[in-house]
This record gives sequence, structure tokens and C-alpha cells, in this order.
Amino acid sequence: MKFPHKTLPWLFSLVGLASLSAADRPNVIVLLLDDVGKGWIPPYADHLSADDIEPEIYARYVQVHGHQGAVDKQKHIEAAQACMPTLSRLASEGTVFNQAYATAALCSPSRAGLLTGSFQQDWGAYWNKDVDDFGIPPERTVIAEPLARAGYRTGVVGKWHVAPHDPAYIEKIWVEDLGQELPVARYYNGLWPEIDKRLRDTAWRSSSQPGFHPLDRGFDYYYGYNSHDDVDYGSATLWENHELVPKRPEGEFLTDLFNEKACAFIRDSLQAGDPFFLYYAPKTLHGPISAPPGHYTEQFSSGNQFTDEYAGHLLALDHGIEMMLAVLAEYGQLDNTLFIFTADNGCTLYYVPPYNAPNRGGKGTGWNGGLNVPLIVWQPGLTTGGESDELVSLADLMPTVLDAAGADIPGDIDGRTLLPYLRGQAARGPRESLGSSGIHSSRWSYSYEADGENNKQDATEAPLYAWLIDGDYQLMLVAPIKPGLYQKLPDGYAAQTLLYDIKSDPRQLQNLAEEHPDRVQAMSAGIHQWLSARQEPLTSQQADYEAMLKRTGTDTPK
Repeated sequence: MKFPHKTLPWLFSLVGLASLSAADRPNVIVLLLDDVGKGWIPPYADHLSADDIEPEIYARYVQVHGHQGAVDKQKHIEAAQACMPTLSRLASEGTVFNQAYATAALCSPSRAGLLTGSFQQDWGAYWNKDVDDFGIPPERTVIAEPLARAGYRTGVVGKWHVAPHDPAYIEKIWVEDLGQELPVARYYNGLWPEIDKRLRDTAWRSSSQPGFHPLDRGFDYYYGYNSHDDVDYGSATLWENHELVPKRPEGEFLTDLFNEKACAFIRDSLQAGDPFFLYYAPKTLHGPISAPPGHYTEQFSSGNQFTDEYAGHLLALDHGIEMMLAVLAEYGQLDNTLFIFTADNGCTLYYVPPYNAPNRGGKGTGWNGGLNVPLIVWQPGLTTGGESDELVSLADLMPTVLDAAGADIPGDIDGRTLLPYLRGQAARGPRESLGSSGIHSSRWSYSYEADGENNKQDATEAPLYAWLIDGDYQLMLVAPIKPGLYQKLPDGYAAQTLLYDIKSDPRQLQNLAEEHPDRVQAMSAGIHQWLSARQEPLTSQQADYEAMLKRTGTDTPK
């Protein structure tokens, strides 16, 4: 069935009609996309040209897709510009941040940073396994906890992916089904293929260990999965609160289901008269990607079927945004809702242009294509439309939301509220500089040094990066690539010192390190200060972390 976008003017005409006082606590929706680059989000795509798409990545795309891939780059950009009309309207009335950065270039650590308002490196989480194995530490405050204490109804719809899996499933398979003692090893992926398969085929792969479940971290409602991915149709790994949901119908599109659940949570909250916080984290657009229903793709004609399908997935989510706005309008709450739209990291470079344009690189890398994410903030009376080049971390979203809600902001977090800036009470945002560190891997994206050829160890043996942004400059340090890691680099690759003017060179092509040695030295000290305040990685890259500290200063690891 088709859905009419002609309802949009009616929806937006209701903004300002609700009889709300300034003291009303706002409802809050945080919508977090999965693996979607800035280049695919309309406010950012509107500024792109074909030259902004990385030529080597595009050539790889054409090589993989053959004649199907040889499409005019402008056609891809036009699909991106048209795929989210509702969001485009919100962006025109909201604040579009150009320099927003995730706290990691991978799913689970980035989500942990957003949900805690902290750099998850504080407790040693630098890549997925650090969070998958250990979760968010119980002593860390999760955004829903102070909101619940402030009287908010709190819900999660979609991907959780910040908790270890429930060990009860492992015990059942090993002890009850096989009659064997539990092995000493805690994690099994790849060690025993048959056991691994049985675990994947059970609810274990999307379960949450008690104490790390959303309902144990301040949320009242949960409908989703605790895993890196799910399927687009017929999901069998969804949970509603503590209950495993029976397998969904084969023809049911997951984004449509999540849109409906998000709207139901909003409606139930408003009917109860409670302010709500909704953390909506759909699968869109994490792989594996199947074609969305035809009514989402038929308006696109890029000349490439997969491009049209990719755009269709985003249009399906945009329809969900339209549905949520309609519920808010029905209850007179459009004026009183803070809407935040962002993504956990950049997209992988296996999919379709315009990727993370105009940035270089993608998911799993320290390049800005992995970490510079879309961020759009909308609330009538708070935002008036326009772009901002202020430096923002996704860790800043938690204190911003808590500030808007009148809830207590923990004193031990790294995030800083954006509310004074959004309200016009401050001329600048709260940050002048920002640091980051994580793995610099080709597993999810592309290896510029090795022409994309990597092995299974790349995620655990990839070099560590650390960078600092200060004004228009970014200093990026990359640890050496180990010999034998890449087929085309049998002797490895030396440590790199990379300085970029990211305002004039967003693709990070012109290394200015030799031209500005004093700036490199000063910013290296800043990286050292940032790393010294963090903990060494929990599961891998510890040697790189210690070497990076020595490279930038003399302090010992925290």
C-alpha cells in the first residue's frame, strides 16, 4: 500500500497550536540509524557533487556490480536527496550539525557512549568485543535511569547491542542438552562450529544477560534485539521486555514493525499523561540487506536496483518518522517534543554511493567517514533552522536530553549539554577540541594500503588510531600495521602521523604534518592527555595503546 506524503503540510501546520506552557517537560525521541553515512542523509546530500565521492571506492563498487554499478554518480546523490522527505522538513526547521562525531566507528561502543554520555574508552571499550563481552559497567549511569527518576516513561525499540548474552542459554546447550561440563572458555565463536551454530539458532544471539537488560538499566519497555544484526523479514530473535517474541511472519518488513512499535509506545505514554523518552534504534541499514517492499522503491530510478532499494529502506524509516509526528499531533504534543536524529557510525564501503561523502573512509576506521555522523536536532521554539559547524560528540546527547527534561545530570560523564547553545544563550557550543581512539580496520570498509585485502584477524590485530580535532585541524596517529596482516603488505606498514585541515580537506588527502611541526607537537600532547584519561583496551590493542602513550608523552597507562 502506498502512503501519501501530502499529509506533511497538515502535520507541520499543527506546530504551535498546542496549549503548552514553557514549564512542560518535553517528550524526547532519539532516533539512531545503523551504519548509515552522512552522504545518504538529505540535508548533507543536498551539498554533495559527484566529485565528493571517493573515486577509488566508487571504482570498487563498479567492479563488484559490473554494468549495474556503472551509474552516473549524480543519480546516487539524487536518490539520497529524495529518500527522506519528512526528515528534510524537520532539518529545515531544526539545527543540522556538520561536525558531530560518534564516540566510536563501530556499533556497540558507539551506542555505549551515547547511552552513558561518556567516552566508552573510559572503561576500556574501543571496539565491539569490548562491549559485547562485558557490556556497560553497572556503575555507569544509562540515560534512561535519571529520566525514569524524573517521572519519564522510557522505552527502547530496535537494537540494544550493549549487553553480554544471557549465559543461561549456553548452560542449557552444554549441560542439559549435551551432558557436558561448561568449558573454561567464556566465549565460543568459531571454536566449536556446531555449538556456535546452535547458539546462533537460539534466542541466545539476541538475549541480554540479567543486570544488563534494558529493563535493568532504567527502561520501562523494550522491543528489539541485543545483537549486531537481524533480518529484514520474518525475524525470530526479537524480545518484548523479558519475553522472546514468536517468530514473525515471513512477509513482515522489520522496519514497518519497529515503526508501529515506536508509535504504540508514544501513544501509550501520551494516553497515560506521562512525558516519554523513546530510544528508537532500527536495523536500518545494517546488513544483511534485503529489498524493502516495492512501494518504498518505486519512486526511485537511479539505474541501479540496489541503490533504489537502499533509498527505499530510508524512505520506510522516514515513513515511521511521519507516523510518529502524526501521533504527536493527535495529542497536541508536536511543540513539546525534542527530536534528535543521528547514526552510530559511518556506513561500510561495501554498499552504494554516496557513502560517507564528502568524508574519507567508513565504519571501523579512524577516518572521518567512520566517525563524522549526521546529527539533526528539532523542536519548535528551540531550533529555528540552519546549519552549525560547532564541534559535537554523541556523548553530548545524554546531558542535553537530561538538561531539557530537568533531570539530574551525572557529574562523572564526559558529555556536555548543548541546550544553552541551542537556546541561543551561548554563542558557541561547549567544545573547542575532541579526542577519539579505536581500531583502524579494513574489515568493515576498505584498506587504502592493502587494496581491500584483509584476513579474519584484521579486527583484533588492526592498528590502533588516536586523533584530536582542534579548530579546523585534526591530528591522526596510527600505530604500525603488523607484518603479515595484509597480503599486499607482508612487511607491515610504519606508524603514521597525519595532520589535516578538515575544513578545506574533508577527504583527508593533504597531510600537513611536515609543514606544521609545532602544531603536530602541541596536538600530540593533547592526544596524550586524552588517552591518559582513558583505560587501556579490554580485549586487544593493549600494546598499541601503551606505545601510543609513549609516542605522545611519558605518562604511564591509567
